[in-house]
Amino acid sequence: LEMSAGQKLVRRRKVEERVDISDLQFGEDFQDAAEAMLNAEVKAVIDTVNAAQELEFDDLTEMMQNTSKFVETFGKFQDTESISRCKQELMERGLHSFEAASMGNLMPTNADEAKRLIASLTRLSDDDVRECCSIVQRYREV
Repeated sequence: LEMSAGQKLVRRRKVEERVDISDLQFGEDFQDAAEAMLNAEVKAVIDTVNAAQELEFDDLTEMMQNTSKFVETFGKFQDTESISRCKQELMERGLHSFEAASMGNLMPTNADEAKRLIASLTRLSDDDVRECCSIVQRYREV
């Protein structure tokens, strides 16, 4: 390897990051600052930003238009208060924010379905997961 004066050969050992959402291992990008959001929360953020900037749908980039359409279609909660109360109640029952957001987005109706869709929930009893499903369904109807 040829190097000119002043250059250094720096070898950095690549540290492998363990990422396994079934074990709630998300990697450093999601360690402290990032929190999983329900589709309805994303919709509320987009709507707030658009209103503050006085943007119409046609003013948005194609990506933002597609995102807005998606969260409009799949964001089943009706108001931001229901969203935050549901998520908080799920987290008080021991769910990670990722699991709470996944429950709110996927809206499983029973423990078996929830555990199949969100692998990390297998650490909880069926009764606990069933109660979480009931919470989501109750807030969905508000």
